[in-house]
Amino acid sequence: MEVRNKFEEQVFFTTTRITIPQPNGNGTSIGTGFLYNVPLNDGTDRQVTLLISNKHVFHNPNGAISFNFNKKTADGNPDLGNLHTFTGQDFSGIYTEHPNPNIDLACINASVITQEEHNVYYRNVSPNMIANFNEEQLNPGVDVWFVGYPANRFDISNNLPLLRKGYVSSIPRVNFNAQDQFIIDAQVYQGSSGSPVFASVNGRFKLIGIVTQTMIRHGRLQAIPTLQTGIGVEQTLGLGIVLKSTLLNELIDSAVAKVIAALPQNDEPLIEEE
Repeated sequence: MEVRNKFEEQVFFTTTRITIPQPNGNGTSIGTGFLYNVPLNDGTDRQVTLLISNKHVFHNPNGAISFNFNKKTADGNPDLGNLHTFTGQDFSGIYTEHPNPNIDLACINASVITQEEHNVYYRNVSPNMIANFNEEQLNPGVDVWFVGYPANRFDISNNLPLLRKGYVSSIPRVNFNAQDQFIIDAQVYQGSSGSPVFASVNGRFKLIGIVTQTMIRHGRLQAIPTLQTGIGVEQTLGLGIVLKSTLLNELIDSAVAKVIAALPQNDEPLIEEE
């Protein structure tokens, strides 16, 4: 199938469903990750492709991980439902957490997916897409789009995520509860953790944040990770907590430094599985 060269369709290929077994062996955890491409700036033209999500999605870097992408056809279009699955039994060597332990962001070096022999169709977010929150149009009430796997729902046949919509319900320039975060009015469910959040700013889509939690009512207002099981029995408020995309800068700097320090030993960062 030929995908139109529009953000609204191409963005579906920036994300993947991250599956990690529970440490107790009882089921698996599901979350969303998205691809981010950044130059190493080491005097070469080399780049690294990072898979970004929440720390609580990756929660056990010494354990196993699995995610997949659609392959591509001979003419370069996505071969929907024809998967290449990437797995690893211990991904701690390619894992980087945000240097601030209180920030729920982490990533892995997923550059293996870019290797031609894997024939993967993917798209990625780039540095020029990150909002700086000085944009005049980035105001309360602005529409937002976020892509992921809410409650583990997605197009299984075509291996495609779901795009959801809401709007910013706090003042994005003001740190909500004194944290680098803002609130969106949107239904956010488990599995949406790590979803990239976009807004149209000056005619261009910008990455403005990453979903980290949802608000529920359980006696009192509280926030719980969207990956946590059992949320279905709680009363959701239709409000999601989103980490500001500016927090990615420190995470990416740490990840790039780790990649450079490991070169050239990290040629095969994941075990591949067809």
